[in-house]
Amino acid sequence: MSAGEQLGAGKVIEDEAVRGGLVEQHHVAIIPESERHGRPRDQFTLWFAANANVVNFTLGVLAIEFGLNLFWALIAIVVGNVLGMLLTALHAFQGPRLGVPQMIQSRGQFGFYGASFILIVSIVLDIGYLAASQVLQGDSLHLLASGLSVQVWIIIVTIPALALAIYGYKWIHQAQKVMTGIFAVVIVVALIQTAAYGHGVLKADRGFHLSSGPILIATIGLFFMNMLSWAIYVSDYSRYLPVNVSFRKTFWSIFLGNVISTTLFAGLGAWIASLVPSTTANPLGALATVSGLWIMFFMGISQIPGDTLNAYTGMLAFASLGTNSKKFMAAQNRQTVRLTGIVAIFVIGTILACLSSAHFYSSFENFIGVLLFFFVPWSAINLVDYYLVRRGRYDVASFFTPDGIYGGFQWWACLCYVITLAVQVPFLDQLFYVGPLVSKLGGADISWIVGFGVASLLYLAGAKRFVGAQPGLAAATPVVS
Repeated sequence: MSAGEQLGAGKVIEDEAVRGGLVEQHHVAIIPESERHGRPRDQFTLWFAANANVVNFTLGVLAIEFGLNLFWALIAIVVGNVLGMLLTALHAFQGPRLGVPQMIQSRGQFGFYGASFILIVSIVLDIGYLAASQVLQGDSLHLLASGLSVQVWIIIVTIPALALAIYGYKWIHQAQKVMTGIFAVVIVVALIQTAAYGHGVLKADRGFHLSSGPILIATIGLFFMNMLSWAIYVSDYSRYLPVNVSFRKTFWSIFLGNVISTTLFAGLGAWIASLVPSTTANPLGALATVSGLWIMFFMGISQIPGDTLNAYTGMLAFASLGTNSKKFMAAQNRQTVRLTGIVAIFVIGTILACLSSAHFYSSFENFIGVLLFFFVPWSAINLVDYYLVRRGRYDVASFFTPDGIYGGFQWWACLCYVITLAVQVPFLDQLFYVGPLVSKLGGADISWIVGFGVASLLYLAGAKRFVGAQPGLAAATPVVS
């Protein structure tokens, strides 16, 4: 048996008592078909709970802070969410078909070592989102109970998320079902309270006038990237589904779970910001003014599902970097690898959150903008390769060794990625850099639009010549069913 088959095929014999334990035993190895379980509708509750949170509420406030009125803010929220999730839900179907985490699958396009860069960037994303979430959680609970500092509250809310991440896939799904029920009630009550509050105050501009096209594009881009940020690990939570699971049911469960909850919570933020003049300076205070302090408790715990996903998937990215080591992949060492990765992600994120709680919020929007730059070209290449070039045909064992058919580097994908990054630069509008073409476009940052188009077309144009056939692969499982 080759090294790739040993490491990647997921056929390591495990003790039955261990396999039946409460704590998940796998990290990045292929999930055997005998251990596949779950239904597409389980994906709905997972993602609804992951997005019913204080972060999305805050992003909704930003839509008004940028200068849009409520009507156009809601348009931007919906359009950005829909566009971003159309792509992300397509990524998600790679999970059940291939049975491996999302970033491992990227080696089919970029090669074993070529995918390492995006793996490392994904870990930065996980830690950044975790830290930002913890800051907002700490602020919420400090507003409710100021006897404890924000930093102490950050540590307190980290404990249940840490436990869930350690227990793993099954328990994450179960917890999200409970959180979906809780936060479905919370958002309905909050929206009713906001509607009642709106009748007694001087309403902000509720017209249909668009203040600025570039601002609209920037806001759509903000929500597009917020949704697309899930793409780098969406398959991590679908990889246990049966290999023949329905494409349609899986796609729509993930799409609707994400879009509905994100739109509701971001829409609540935009609505409150249009009613309470102080919202942009103190979003959580404005929410408490409208709904009461009770909601701060739920805002404080709302990001526990998101914290869990960030740490869990950060662990998978961490483990992916060591897949060329037999010792790293051995069954008896998996729990050590899992625990080390999860704890490391939480420790780094929590330290950053505690140190930057006073100013991290102000830089969060810029952080998301930087993510657009790095992840849009990756998403385009990954999707084009999976759906149009290889049509789901991959030698999954080769994902786990540089000696497989994808080698250390797939130079065409790497070249397309680098070229696309360069093409995006003139269109960037960030705090630290404004591209030369931004002013000619009225201040609009369209780098994410340019990036996706260029990466898709460029990779597809050279795919037949430079990607080529892969001998020895079995007939592909249908990409869509």
